[in-house]
Amino acid sequence: MDAVVDTLDKKYDELLTALAIVLETNGGEKPEGVDPSLESFKKSLLSFQAYCDEAHGFVETLKHNVGCEKFPELVIDSDSIPIKIDDEKTSKTEI
Repeated sequence: MDAVVDTLDKKYDELLTALAIVLETNGGEKPEGVDPSLESFKKSLLSFQAYCDEAHGFVETLKHNVGCEKFPELVIDSDSIPIKIDDEKTSKTEI
């Protein structure tokens, strides 16, 4: 399981690095033709998505093996994620 988490973390870091390169290279300007940094970002994004799907399958297999398939799915609303702030209250942060 550690290997799955480590690989997912590595793929996420690669995705962020590719995004940073795109933002630094283009500076908000639209380049002529296909930008190599955008192609690299697209490949990193697709790789990250594919590995997320694999990790999800791994988790589903584990749930099945330990009999947890009866538990409801956790659904995270991407519009708001609860975070802990200094006064120990929960706040919503928009992404």
